[in-house]
Amino acid sequence: MAVIPVHKFFVFNDEIRQTEVFIPGENEGGIYEVLRVVNGIPLFLEDHLKRFYNSAHLAGKSIRFSENQINLFLKNLIEKNEVAIGNVLISCKIILKMFFIPHIYPTTEMYRNGVSCGILKAERENPNAKVFQTSVRQRADQMLAENGFYEVLLADYFDHITEGSRSNVFFVSGKELITSPGSKVLLGITRQKTIQLANELNIPVIERDLKISELKHFNAAFITGTSPKILPIKKIDSFTFNYQNKVVRQLMKKYNELIAGYLTTNSKKI
Repeated sequence: MAVIPVHKFFVFNDEIRQTEVFIPGENEGGIYEVLRVVNGIPLFLEDHLKRFYNSAHLAGKSIRFSENQINLFLKNLIEKNEVAIGNVLISCKIILKMFFIPHIYPTTEMYRNGVSCGILKAERENPNAKVFQTSVRQRADQMLAENGFYEVLLADYFDHITEGSRSNVFFVSGKELITSPGSKVLLGITRQKTIQLANELNIPVIERDLKISELKHFNAAFITGTSPKILPIKKIDSFTFNYQNKVVRQLMKKYNELIAGYLTTNSKKI
């Protein structure tokens, strides 16, 4: 699945090149990260790079550049394109590539009233590694387009809800959070931050398998990810949820505060 850059420049190994010379390539099997740039600052960059190198290890790939070098390449990319807000793809199949990609962030109404999701019977191979898997992505995109869902949740052979096609998912039962075991999903950066914030707020987090049939028992649900941040769900197929749930709203507020603190701290380093 080829991904095309937006804006004028992209990174090719250790070079900044003009987008007009970019040659689309097949990414299947390549590792990647998508991070969000806010006010010219790559959000939670350290966490993304740590996962990038871990994905390389799990996928049996080697990255010829150090974290400091990739950090510098990214800084140059942002400055050269003069872009303050957007999403950047960092990928490596053989060659390191880095460029801005199209993004769509949730609207204020989506955060206020929640979004609708579907369920797709599909499993990602090696879920802890962030690797391009074209077949799952294509099936998910088709389902999103045909049904108008914001996201589709993946269900495995045993009808266990695991994660979203491009997000992680949490469910609220009383004052507890329920989410799929970390060994069965991509360990999303926003997922990690959500669990961290829940621990700080003394909200219990339980990682366990959960069947589709259990959805009717949960009070609320939300997805987490680079673009959606923490986004409440109002409906999954025929199951409805309280998108104004107090636990969800509390976590949303704390996550936005976490972002603000990170931006303040890192703006001083520029």
